[in-house]
Amino acid sequence: MMKKLLFLGAGAAGYVLGAKAGRERYDQIAEQARRLRSNPAVQEKVGQAKHVAKDATGSAVDKAKEKVGVGSPSSSEAAGTGTVPPGFGVGSEGTV
Repeated sequence: MMKKLLFLGAGAAGYVLGAKAGRERYDQIAEQARRLRSNPAVQEKVGQAKHVAKDATGSAVDKAKEKVGVGSPSSSEAAGTGTVPPGFGVGSEGTV
């Protein structure tokens, strides 16, 4: 209960301070953010971050598949029929 009151109090204080700053300050901050986003150096770093995230996601998926055994024919043979319980995965076929 105390955490909720603290959270509400902080929110109220932020609202009051933000209201006092007014629309002019908001417009200044928004313009600075637009300039930062359109900066070529920032755009380059964003592109690099997207590439790194995509690579990391791909390798994580590959590692998960290795752990589960998806993709290797011997893994489904060793596990039995290769079926999945209904509703467990994509579609309602129940097969992998």
